[in-house]
Amino acid sequence: MQTISNSPTRKQGIIMFSILITAYVVFATNWVAGSTLSKQITDYYFNGEKVSPIISEVVNYTITISRIVANLLAAFILIKLHPKKAALIALFCLCFSFFAIFTHSYWLYTISRMIMGFGGSMIIVFINSFVAKFIPNDKKIITSTIITASYNIGAALVAILFLLFKKYFIVDWRYTMIGFSIFSIILLVLWLLISRDFEPTITWKHPNHFVYESLMRSKEAIHQVEEKKYTYADGFKDKFIYVFSLGFGGFLFLYVMPLVSLPRVIAEHANNTHFKPEVMILTVTIGGLFGTLFSLLVTRRLDFRRKPFLMIHGVLMIGFMAIGLLCVSSSAIISYLMFALSGFFMYSQYPIYLNIPYELPKMNSQRLTIMFGIFWAFGYAIYTLFNFMWSIVLNHMGYKSSLIFYLLGSVIYIVFVSEFPETRPKTSNIKLKVFGINFVI
Repeated sequence: MQTISNSPTRKQGIIMFSILITAYVVFATNWVAGSTLSKQITDYYFNGEKVSPIISEVVNYTITISRIVANLLAAFILIKLHPKKAALIALFCLCFSFFAIFTHSYWLYTISRMIMGFGGSMIIVFINSFVAKFIPNDKKIITSTIITASYNIGAALVAILFLLFKKYFIVDWRYTMIGFSIFSIILLVLWLLISRDFEPTITWKHPNHFVYESLMRSKEAIHQVEEKKYTYADGFKDKFIYVFSLGFGGFLFLYVMPLVSLPRVIAEHANNTHFKPEVMILTVTIGGLFGTLFSLLVTRRLDFRRKPFLMIHGVLMIGFMAIGLLCVSSSAIISYLMFALSGFFMYSQYPIYLNIPYELPKMNSQRLTIMFGIFWAFGYAIYTLFNFMWSIVLNHMGYKSSLIFYLLGSVIYIVFVSEFPETRPKTSNIKLKVFGINFVI
């Protein structure tokens, strides 16, 4: 690896970080907008003929498959090409959201959207190097919150725009998608003009320096020592990886479906003209944003046992989603409230869930990097499988059966969280630290 001179300043690094986080928001808007317009898109490519849910959902399958591949290859690409060129490739792939609009075949459209998904997924991996290099330690928790919330921000933006301008957006899906996807080209041009290269903060020893830094700073890490080398072969033999990945797959199934697949299907079958799919997307994402803020300001300051917390949140997020789906035919307002509460409990526990691997005994950065690579790949693979099965159930067994399958599939989150090791000793009190003052509850 060649040494790079003239390393960018912190200001330049923060600008590059801002471009990449904006690009991920643009990726989210393109994914959700494309899913929202899936009926218009399939009508265009299939000349108005009715297609099965499997066909209409195939774009979502391919995007999640591309996320699996991206998570496995991103570290290798970053090490080989350095941050500037690696991010350039990711941003170019993101531009396929624009190229997809002009394809003459549904399958070419699908492949183009898959490449878009590959680019968007690499961006969220690459951005960690910019955080580690340019963001001060006392601001990293803020950037972590922004990264966590970025997909919800993109989805909420789409929901608001469709709520206000839907009758114009559905007239010609191509013009609508041009409006969303043109930003990917603008960001690519900005990157070409502004970006500067630097030595990546990862090596083969520490493939994800951001994970390493988080581990070293983490008060929850029990043992912060390097043990014997942990390989992918060790990872595939590690029971915890399968338990964690299956639980994560259940979480993704519960969370992603209300943003990209369920709203349109519910609107078609709920027999309630007051229900608006874009409001469902908005309520879930707004609830998720409030959950993220709650986790940042309150939850992370508490000292509590992890398993009961995660299981209770699992019951609440699935329970509120189930109540919302049950009420959607009779009261859209109540269903929206339930969806918002479900989104809140999804994201108020999400950082705690992702922190569990950090809290395992004898953890080190190499093991963490391999574990998270497998977690993301397996988690999205499980989500993709469940999404495909849900489409089959919807096509052959009907709407109500598909909702039952959706909720039962999400329950695997609770099932596998129950198999987690408890990383916190049992205490009689909950300790809360706010503004440097310790409270015992």
